[in-house]
Amino acid sequence: MAIRVLGIIVGLLFVALSPFMAYYGQETLTMCLSIFILGVLFLVYGVKGNQGLLKILPKNTNLKLW
Repeated sequence: MAIRVLGIIVGLLFVALSPFMAYYGQETLTMCLSIFILGVLFLVYGVKGNQGLLKILPKNTNLKLW
């Protein structure tokens, strides 16, 4: 449960800070977009767990999470 709470916190940080980094020019637009997508993945895992994350990932992935 603690790892999911950390996933929510990290996801919120990534999603919230990526537009600011793009606006101030600290990172390129593609880097900020990838940070945003990674933040969304962290948020989905934090909120819905493994089942929510596996709904987003492609069906042919062979992942065993926890």
